Amino acid sequence: MTKSSTRISAAIVVLTALAIFGAARPADALNADYWRGGWRTPLGQPPHIYYFVIRGGQVTGVYCRSCSDATTIGFIDGSWDEKNGLSFTVTVPNADGSIKSVARQHATLAEDRLSVTSGGGGGPALTLIKDPRRPDPGGRPAYYLPPGTPTVYPAASATTNGNGAPPPRAPYWQAGPFKTLRPADVAGTWIAASFGPLGMDKQIFTFLRIGDRLRGVVCGRCDNAYTLAALERVTIAGDRLYFQIAHQDRGNIDPPVFDRTIVAQIVQNEMIASVLGYNIAIDPAHPPARPANAPFTLVGPIAPDATRGNSSEGIDIWGPGTGSALQPPAKSDPSR
Repeated sequence: MTKSSTRISAAIVVLTALAIFGAARPADALNADYWRGGWRTPLGQPPHIYYFVIRGGQVTGVYCRSCSDATTIGFIDGSWDEKNGLSFTVTVPNADGSIKSVARQHATLAEDRLSVTSGGGGGPALTLIKDPRRPDPGGRPAYYLPPGTPTVYPAASATTNGNGAPPPRAPYWQAGPFKTLRPADVAGTWIAASFGPLGMDKQIFTFLRIGDRLRGVVCGRCDNAYTLAALERVTIAGDRLYFQIAHQDRGNIDPPVFDRTIVAQIVQNEMIASVLGYNIAIDPAHPPARPANAPFTLVGPIAPDATRGNSSEGIDIWGPGTGSALQPPAKSDPSR
């Protein structure tokens, strides 16, 4: 998923900044791997976070001011090419699926920064950077884009039961029949309860209605552009929900550009989800079953208005107890 760690090595941050772009290159020489994925305004500035999913010349994705506040989330649609950059709209929905606003924007890339301007050319440009913080990879190496960003390897951790294996999980005891789903049953925020930590790094899945469609974002922590991803190709078939987590600049596959396909069912306020695999197209007429092995649980949905004001911006930026300091601590775990 997008499990993050807030212990970051200052040395790696500096190395990343140098390795990503090195010498300046003309924008028209930079392929999609330099543009895709998460971008945000520099730490300490009012937050604007973009996540671009680039497939050929098509661009989709997510925009938010605070990705844990569903009322600030919008969805990106547009086009990309090396010469002209990104041209796209940001559509912000209301909770009922109607459209609150549509903004036309354009982005160009110079060295290691995106410059985003409004379609009408009015107002100052937003300057976006790749987030200087990177998440813990979990149990496997994590690969990153843009090209040249170092791989992050997992740190050794103590076992939980003394024999090198985690303790067994109790089998799932279903709380009732699975619902036949409608978009209204899915829309809202769901919090992962059966994997990852709670608190700052908890995994938050938010689905919003755009007309009769669903789109979404997953994040944790939610102000780090490397620890979020777009939820796309959301499909409902009977009592099953299918969606893809669009990995564009970070993941456990090299290169880290892939869609992780998820299938889920809902009972009461539990979403029971499983990973189907990678880059799987779903035929609604013949939807695959949810695998019985290794499901994970999300609890919700929380109405968008109930998340209003949620933000982790500026809170313990570099890890527990680091406060609002804009620079990484001088000493941190070098394995990160």
